[in-house]
Amino acid sequence: MSTTGRLSAARLMAYAAPTVALQSMMVPLLMYLPPTYSQVAGLSLATVGVMFAIGRAFEALTDPLIGALSDRTTLAFGRRRSWMALGTPIAMVATWFLLTPAPDSSALYLLFWLLAFYAGWTMVFIPHQTWGGELSGDYHERTRIAGFRETGAFIGYLAAALIPLLYLQFMLGKAAPTFEEIVQTIGVFFVIALPLFVLWCFAAVPAVKVAEGESPPSWGELFAILKRNKPFARLVLAYLVDRLAMGTYFFVQPLLVVFALDMAEHLLWIALANTVAAVLFAPLWVPVTRRFGKHRAYCYANLVTMIAYVLLFAARPGDLWVVLLANMVMGLGNGGTMITPPAMAADAVDHDELQSGVQQMGGHMAFIAFVFKAGMAFGPLVGAACLALFGYEQSGQALDARSTLGIRLCVSWLPVALLLIPLAMMWKYPIDSARHAEIRRRLEERRRGVV
Repeated sequence: MSTTGRLSAARLMAYAAPTVALQSMMVPLLMYLPPTYSQVAGLSLATVGVMFAIGRAFEALTDPLIGALSDRTTLAFGRRRSWMALGTPIAMVATWFLLTPAPDSSALYLLFWLLAFYAGWTMVFIPHQTWGGELSGDYHERTRIAGFRETGAFIGYLAAALIPLLYLQFMLGKAAPTFEEIVQTIGVFFVIALPLFVLWCFAAVPAVKVAEGESPPSWGELFAILKRNKPFARLVLAYLVDRLAMGTYFFVQPLLVVFALDMAEHLLWIALANTVAAVLFAPLWVPVTRRFGKHRAYCYANLVTMIAYVLLFAARPGDLWVVLLANMVMGLGNGGTMITPPAMAADAVDHDELQSGVQQMGGHMAFIAFVFKAGMAFGPLVGAACLALFGYEQSGQALDARSTLGIRLCVSWLPVALLLIPLAMMWKYPIDSARHAEIRRRLEERRRGVV
């Protein structure tokens, strides 16, 4: 069962460690893998975008399934830890094949290994995310747990930017590494780090015991969550659009930097600026949530991110400082939009338990994880469609004024327009600290048998 006490920093560092490895693959997978398959295997950007979308549609089934199955697992080793142990080797093997395409690799090859990677990654990610929600029942302590976990995510992003920079540019002397070289270098780190960090987490963080009399939700109850839990459904839809904007940006950003701005030699430095800012500023959002509430902090973070997108539209070839500034501002905004939704989701679980009498942390976290990944992965479809409207269909093709404008619009004003939706939806989100305190009080009274 969850506790209301303060967890030690050492324990939270161990809990957050797997996130470092897990998230180190997410940005390069979305930023560098599409142009890799376009250039190495000759696939169009639209085809690659479709493969990513199919992969995420597959996860629409596997995310809630794994969340529910981990809720139902009763092994002594731990219901969350058992699934993490199973998913780790699957993700490692799939990474090798996914990141080493041959010139004759087909779209089906890409799809198969995407599905295998997503399956293994999800077996680790969903139970780990759910485990964090179970470590404490306190409103602010849950924000602190999410803060450690998402800081771990940003450290993973930092590793994804720093390791290829150090290895490819400084050690090997490659002034402008290819997309393929970048993503493969990060893949080596992932395969080494994931099992080590999972073991550290297992050693330092005890498995959460299933409460006596607690039973997993039925399948009908699981898929009724969105219909029944209105605040959670509102959060899910806002977060989906938010991540769709980010996924669109990630898909188009390498094309902007390398081809439209002719800054290939600065690509890794730009990614590093974004992730350093995110790592440094992510903890600042914890006191912001205490001062203004999680939902308002989430809105402020999206406003900051919108400013970064507008700055990118203003950049011209040679304006490296503008691109670096935009990415540092974006890193600041990303910190808030990563930390607050999982913390709000945990609070929505309490709201749902009060209404339904069933605690479904795994199912709720599965939906949050799904919309995160679905938005980020359907972003390439949106980005590829937007680029196609301006005549840009293959990574590396010659640019004219029209296609250059298309890249600039798709990486800036399109994401800005999308972010207006979550801003409107979440500004008056109904579960604030006062409401959550009342929910927790009533839940505790129910558990003590107080009428």
